[in-house]
Amino acid sequence: MNITIVGAGRVGIHLAKYFINEHQDVYLVDKDTDKLSALESDFNMRTFAGEPVDFKVLREAKADKADIFVAVTAETSENLVACALAKSMGAKKTIARVDKYDFMEPANTGVVRRMGVDHVVFPDLLAALNVINALEHPWCRSWNDFGEGRIFMAAVSVRPEAPWAGIRLKEFFSHSTLMHVSALRRDHSTIIPRGDDIIQPGDILYVTFVPHGLNVVMELAGKTLFPVRKVLVLGGSTAAEIVAKISSRQYSLVVMEKNLARCRELAASCRNIDVIYGDGSEEDVLEEAGIHSCDAFVALSDSSERNILACLTAKEAGVRRTIAEVEKEQFIDKAESFNIGSIINKPILTANAIFQLILDSGSVSSRCMAMTDAEVARLVIKENSYLATAPVMQLKLPRELTFAGMIRDGHGEIVTGSTQFRPGDDVIVFCLNGALDKVEKLFGK
Repeated sequence: MNITIVGAGRVGIHLAKYFINEHQDVYLVDKDTDKLSALESDFNMRTFAGEPVDFKVLREAKADKADIFVAVTAETSENLVACALAKSMGAKKTIARVDKYDFMEPANTGVVRRMGVDHVVFPDLLAALNVINALEHPWCRSWNDFGEGRIFMAAVSVRPEAPWAGIRLKEFFSHSTLMHVSALRRDHSTIIPRGDDIIQPGDILYVTFVPHGLNVVMELAGKTLFPVRKVLVLGGSTAAEIVAKISSRQYSLVVMEKNLARCRELAASCRNIDVIYGDGSEEDVLEEAGIHSCDAFVALSDSSERNILACLTAKEAGVRRTIAEVEKEQFIDKAESFNIGSIINKPILTANAIFQLILDSGSVSSRCMAMTDAEVARLVIKENSYLATAPVMQLKLPRELTFAGMIRDGHGEIVTGSTQFRPGDDVIVFCLNGALDKVEKLFGK
């Protein structure tokens, strides 16, 4: 499959690396010659220096033959025009990154499509929705519904006092129809575990479970549900404003912003919240804002370092739920090691959203979520699939994957060693980056 990407920023590079690992033909366009030279020498990709709205450059980058054309530069207008040109030249599907909610409005989406832009992705909206999701499920680091309420995956940190700390995975056999530890993060890398692996304090477990397995997962994790009512938000960013507009009736929201003009804008656009003018990186200011009485603290400033430090201050003040926007990927592992509740990274969220928009494009399968070094995909068992020839325990499978669960006849089920797949089963697969091409072949054609 031919994929042309315009913009070698964090999102563009993340997408390019991913698709190269999946053995797709990637063409990357950017104005920065030095950046492209470094990428071309480190990765097997073809790069083209020039303006993203230049016909000659677009033709050289195979935009006219692209199965997927993605424009993710920092300029919305540039992305829209590049997609429009690519579509008119013959690109099959076009996706543009935008920086205003206007492009998501139903009244405007038709106009955008008529321009030649099939889909738009708004990173700040994605970040806001993830914040809201994290507030709704405060006991875990992340929450994903992979089957419309039939099967879920939660990421949970392992504390030393948790019942499952120090336990071998195979000792959970009695719960095998309710939950499955699909992957774990340890020492900044993702591991597909096996039965003899021991859960260690500090691990982050990705646990798949059916609805009536929720209580078992929470009990093993040593977690309890608690209500979130008062939320303090650091930074009056666009994402913070969207959170306020969507959730102001559900939560008592206080937004702290150090720019006075932005404070006034937020107060005018979000009537049901309190806006405080102040620098939230200072501990005494946070105390004045009522940090000690908050149920959750959300750091959405433009500084990853500031957000991490503010969340640590909030945890010391007794806040049970902390959420930090961490834009610099090199700080994500550090934030995880500090036990910050949830990490929001817009480049990864944007890449995830783009993966979702590629569901019906050629050989790229239905991706539920992508991490820095792993992903979750939903794949359907075909009639000629090797996976349907024997129970799972008898199949010879790559070490880089595990079956997290499946949907059969409209019901969510955990996959066990005795599971015998059937054609039509909708299976959730957790695999390391670079393995999906191998995994797809197992499902048949």
